[in-house]
Amino acid sequence: MSNQLTPVGIMIGGSMEKLFPVTDSAGAPKLKAGTNEPMMRANIGIAIPKGPETHWNQTPWGAYIYNTGVDGFPNGEYNAPSFAWKITDGDSQVPNKKGNRPCDQTGYAGNWIMWFSQSWLPKRVNADGSQLLEDPKAIIPGYYIQVLFSCVDNKPSQSPGVYLNPVAVALSGYGEPIATKENVDTTNVGFGNAPLPAGASATPLPGMTAPATPATPATPATPATPATPATPATPATPATPGGAVTPAHDFVAGGTPPVPPLPTAPTGPVMTAKAGGASYDSFIAKGWSDELLKSNGYME
Repeated sequence: MSNQLTPVGIMIGGSMEKLFPVTDSAGAPKLKAGTNEPMMRANIGIAIPKGPETHWNQTPWGAYIYNTGVDGFPNGEYNAPSFAWKITDGDSQVPNKKGNRPCDQTGYAGNWIMWFSQSWLPKRVNADGSQLLEDPKAIIPGYYIQVLFSCVDNKPSQSPGVYLNPVAVALSGYGEPIATKENVDTTNVGFGNAPLPAGASATPLPGMTAPATPATPATPATPATPATPATPATPATPATPGGAVTPAHDFVAGGTPPVPPLPTAPTGPVMTAKAGGASYDSFIAKGWSDELLKSNGYME
């Protein structure tokens, strides 16, 4: 299996910093075989400007994908309109399964749209691939990228097509960020300004269980600094046969007070502030795994 490099295009969707649950045609999450854990995948979309070609398979990267599909399905399944090439004509006026026309989507017009997917995040690198980008937010929708990818057929399958797997993504240049459902800024849209209806409570009612996705709690107030205790007076030294008794050092005025013991370090999994005070066990009871807790920022 060889790899292919796309031309420079605009990242029009997906994320380079987190995985998303895989859902079926009804929108229900798919689970890993034999487990209650949801299947998670990385999704990345790129808009590649059209050239003189009339079909994407007339480009070097398109020919690579097309030949993979033809070789994988020699009986002609690749000719079916439903064959999953993972490429869309951005100027198409034909509605998709959700009733949306590609030509109406942000960043689609005048481009070939490719979507890549796999169960782990690809490498993030600089423009020439010589340096890894450690910041998970280094590449976002709206920036210019190149994708090194592999293509394989999905046979045997009841829905013939190909898989486009992103090996690495290079940040080629900066553009105007595109707001997507994954990265929309919710801090200034007006949440929290509407009055609560009658019967609504701003805090959980008695007997309520913690929600599956806890809200971020408010920052607790800093506890007041305790007052410094007054220095006790020096007690009189009682007369004792054989000489005076030396009082304990920590009771003498000006002496060093006793040092409190160090706090005990917490044991077991440590939840982050994002967990909103919900315990590790409460998450596990609702089907979360350690991997999901860490990748979603609920556990250190």
